[in-house]
Amino acid sequence: MSDEATLLEFGFPVDRVKAALSATKDGGLDAALNWLEANPNDSGVSDSSAAKDEATSNTETPAPAAAAPEAATAEAATTESQEAKSIKCSECGKLFKNEDHAQFHAVKSGHTGFAQSTEAIKPLTEAEKKQKLDELQVKLKEKRKKDAEAEKKRLQGNEILRRKGGKYDSENKEKLKEQQTKRELAENQRLKREDQEAARRIKMKIEQDRRDRAARIAQEKAERENAGSANASQSTPAMNTTSLPSMLDAGLPKVSTEGSTQARLQIRPMLQPGAGPAQPLTHTFSADQTLKDVFKFIKEQMPHFGRHMKLSTSFPRKDFTAHHESKTLKELGLVPNAALILTE
Repeated sequence: MSDEATLLEFGFPVDRVKAALSATKDGGLDAALNWLEANPNDSGVSDSSAAKDEATSNTETPAPAAAAPEAATAEAATTESQEAKSIKCSECGKLFKNEDHAQFHAVKSGHTGFAQSTEAIKPLTEAEKKQKLDELQVKLKEKRKKDAEAEKKRLQGNEILRRKGGKYDSENKEKLKEQQTKRELAENQRLKREDQEAARRIKMKIEQDRRDRAARIAQEKAERENAGSANASQSTPAMNTTSLPSMLDAGLPKVSTEGSTQARLQIRPMLQPGAGPAQPLTHTFSADQTLKDVFKFIKEQMPHFGRHMKLSTSFPRKDFTAHHESKTLKELGLVPNAALILTE
């Protein structure tokens, strides 16, 4: 409800209401009431407007005839007595001073039946005016109270929204923190796996070095043993020096090569990486067989050896490779017996 409607409802004339609102520049209901209390005799109509209205009234009202008949006087009195002094609501019976008040009542109540009435509206006494003002002050206080409660609820709603927003931000921070923790955990696990893989490779390298060292030690030991056998054979005066290498390598008594038709070979394979110690092979070949037959026999007995095999004697040092495959064992001096070392 507007300030003007509120003041009209409490019985203030339209002119005074408009004058109060104009004087206070629509400063609110309190300011308008203060102006009405401070200016109880101000009708709200300016002097120029009053003079204009008076002049218009004088112009429009003809001068009475010097001698009017009695019938005209009686008719004028009857018309004056029947002149509308108010507007009456046909539905509730309330009287209104002018059309503005009646229109306001129609909007507020929804009533539509109005008619002019000859009943005059009694002016408010000072006590009634004071009562009206008091009621208006009470309503103003109630309105302010409702406005304050509404503002309080609004602020509470804003606070709830702020807290919800803070809670949402907190939840987002927790989610981000959890995601960061998961990423860090995954990264730590990846680094741990890499460290384990590096440790495994180092361990394999150490094991490989250990096997290589063991193979080298075994080879050196075999060479020393063969060298010791050769030294012992040299101290025997009845030895035939033509077959000395084979005798020394085999570690067997000297047997004359003349008329020998067989070659007894002892083949000692060297240790291979990742493989356990291998037992030496001992086999008797025909003296006319070639070194190629020996390689074929070794391949059948030890298939894990590759294609590039090599046989050698320790003392004196002599190697037998694929270049010697076409020669017989007798031509290579491997009869009647010999000790050979097999490598790749």
